[in-house]
Amino acid sequence: MKNYFINILKKDKLIMALSAFAYSFFSIIIIKGWLNNSITFRSSFLKKTKIVVKGKNNTIIIHPENRLSNCLIYIFGNDCQIIINKHCILSNIELWIEDDGGQIHIGCFSTMEGGHIACTEGKSIIIGQDCMFSNKIMIRNGDSHSIFEKDSNRRINSSESIFIGNHVWLGADSKILKGSIISDNCIIGTGAIVSGKCNDMNSIYAGTPARKIKENINWKRERNE
Repeated sequence: MKNYFINILKKDKLIMALSAFAYSFFSIIIIKGWLNNSITFRSSFLKKTKIVVKGKNNTIIIHPENRLSNCLIYIFGNDCQIIINKHCILSNIELWIEDDGGQIHIGCFSTMEGGHIACTEGKSIIIGQDCMFSNKIMIRNGDSHSIFEKDSNRRINSSESIFIGNHVWLGADSKILKGSIISDNCIIGTGAIVSGKCNDMNSIYAGTPARKIKENINWKRERNE
């Protein structure tokens, strides 16, 4: 019976849009401050999800057929962009941008079970398609505070963009730090800290800091052989 109704929703865009609106009615959208902010979440299902925008010329696009539960989407800046592509399932996730020009993009068919994704200083966090993130994930492209050389007073810890490829599995409590690159079909082990480039596709990286422990692998969501 459940699959029957799901099939109806998928076939009829109007029913999908009306069902999504009714389901998402009690989610909260707060736009504070200025002009030309665009928030689109037609035909997506939002439960206990809060969207807060403080700034101008910001864009949030939650494409159709996404499911968000107990999430926070927050922008404090101008000209920022958050895009969640189709068929994603996000639970207990914070998507957070501070400063101007930041971007967070999440690819189609990705799932996330809990964590914090934070982008600062006009950089980007790009996440590919069909990724699977466990709980207590942290992805941060900056340190939030400044570190300076004592003699020159030059700042030495600017934010850097993060790129996560397609079909990447992040284990529970893993942390992805500024400047990190994770290639397609990789697994990041539980509790690992990635602070550099995981350039080899189809590999497992684990440890603190993460290093390659196995190559020539792939993974799937199902447990069967």
